[in-house]
Amino acid sequence: MANWDFDEGGKFGSERAAQDYARRNGLSDGDYRTRRKGEEVELEIRRSAADGRTLRDSNEGRRDGWS
Repeated sequence: MANWDFDEGGKFGSERAAQDYARRNGLSDGDYRTRRKGEEVELEIRRSAADGRTLRDSNEGRRDGWS
């Protein structure tokens, strides 16, 4: 069975910035989800989609660092 758990992917200034980041990293629409939290948008990435993948960050729109 597929792993449908999601992990934190970062905080962004807008949903568009989060989506652009996910797409730049080759994630399909089903591999991530966004959630508005006040002034920020949190990106969550499906764990099985992120496993073994090095996510590139251009710092565009991202509001937090890597854990």
